[in-house]
Amino acid sequence: MEIKDFEEDLDVLAVLTDYRLDDDPETVRLTYQLRAQPGLDHAPASDDDFSFVCFGGEDEAKRFGHDLRRRITMDLLPALRDAEGDLAAWRRSPLRPLVEDAFIGIDKEALKEMGDKIAEASAAAIEFKEVKALEASIAELFLAMAGSKQDVHPSLGFSATDATRINRQIRLLIDEGRRGVADASLGSANLIFLTLKLLDLQRLIAANKRDQSLLAIEEPEAHLHPHLQRLVYKHLFETIVDGEYGVDDNDDGEVAGPLSVILTTHSPHIASVAPLGSLLLLRSHLDEGTRGYSTAEADFTKADTEDLERYLDVTRAEMVFARGVILVEGDAERFLIPAFAENMDISLDEHGVSVCSVSGTNFLPYVKLLCALGIPFSVITDYDEVDEKPRAYNRALKLVRIIDVAAGGDDTNAVIKSIKDKDTWGKTFAEIRKFGIFVNWSTLETELFEGGYAQEMIETLHEHNFSAERKATLNAWKAKPKDFDANELLNMIEQMGKGRFAQRLATRAAGKLVPDYIADAINHVIDLV
Repeated sequence: MEIKDFEEDLDVLAVLTDYRLDDDPETVRLTYQLRAQPGLDHAPASDDDFSFVCFGGEDEAKRFGHDLRRRITMDLLPALRDAEGDLAAWRRSPLRPLVEDAFIGIDKEALKEMGDKIAEASAAAIEFKEVKALEASIAELFLAMAGSKQDVHPSLGFSATDATRINRQIRLLIDEGRRGVADASLGSANLIFLTLKLLDLQRLIAANKRDQSLLAIEEPEAHLHPHLQRLVYKHLFETIVDGEYGVDDNDDGEVAGPLSVILTTHSPHIASVAPLGSLLLLRSHLDEGTRGYSTAEADFTKADTEDLERYLDVTRAEMVFARGVILVEGDAERFLIPAFAENMDISLDEHGVSVCSVSGTNFLPYVKLLCALGIPFSVITDYDEVDEKPRAYNRALKLVRIIDVAAGGDDTNAVIKSIKDKDTWGKTFAEIRKFGIFVNWSTLETELFEGGYAQEMIETLHEHNFSAERKATLNAWKAKPKDFDANELLNMIEQMGKGRFAQRLATRAAGKLVPDYIADAINHVIDLV
């Protein structure tokens, strides 16, 4: 584990300063190493064949032990946690340290007086003849079964009324004290457990008993409704990153504090509200095992960050859980591409591929995110000709630069130059396709009309309540598809609504030929995943 930015806290500095790296004194490294016993003449077969060592810096002689570990600790809430059982058992309950700490400051005489009152109330309850009869029955039967030598003289009463043990009788109640935690749902019990754990960590930090705490939660979404997942963990992230724990010591607004949270989750709802720079994606590679990809050092501008955080929140972060992504401009492609994939006998869901609309042509932040997380992708965009020069050209060059740098290209400028040197747009975009960027020769709708979808598109437009004049135009195109007017076609689709039009057209796309550039984009991602 490597630690940075510790110099401002003198307590942490005193504990860690001996473990700096030789070539980077601003970084401390702590190592736990598990290894086979030295001199072992066979493959390790049991715990006895292993030993471990904890050392700091780069020298194994710099050992550390409990004194350091108790200042920098990790609290783990496992995936299969029994929150309800832990809350009910005093010894394991996160309520216990909070109650015990609260009772430290209470006057002993006041506690004794309260204990006497509880004992008095207990005695009064036992005086009811029905209760006395029950107590006598229990005592008599026990004596008869165990004999006088083993008799423990059982009696009824309230538990622990002496002053030193009263605090153990305190329980957390819900619904204004009408029900116990055992009656709560599993989700509520998990949330109560997390609340108490956070309060306990706050208490330890405030009492200077921890220099740095790591709270690790496996499957934080367990038993929580999606809306509650977002609400709870959005508050948690804002509290940890921007709240009372941290002080902004950096120019970039990042806040570091004595409490860090690590979540392992399959929930897109939680990922959607996580700080963008905190994402770590673990991906399986056939020949390399598991590799980690992080957004911590991704080159996001402030605008990129704002766009992506808003996008991930709205789309519930499906993109970061996909095995592959097809980035498209709008809803038309988002509805049609899954239908095109089916025509190619490809199930995008089976391959874990998502079609994600960026609602425009600004693909840059999304490409940066996917490159940072190592998620394979392709980009489908329109040619968009203006003054005989396609807007897709400069759009694609910016993406190529990002993709080539992320892939560790040796000379990105030379790559860009080789693309610019091509003497036709066909050769240019053929070179750009190597980077997963696929461009058509006009716009999606006109390409489809000219590529065998004319009758299906006309039937789809007929579903809309157009004027008699426009219906006549559609009928004329149906008779002579080659006579269509591209601008008029796009205006009609715009009036119907691109998303609505694409949804309805998708129902008529079965068995149709898929445009080459879309088929190539789909195959590009499928081959990578």
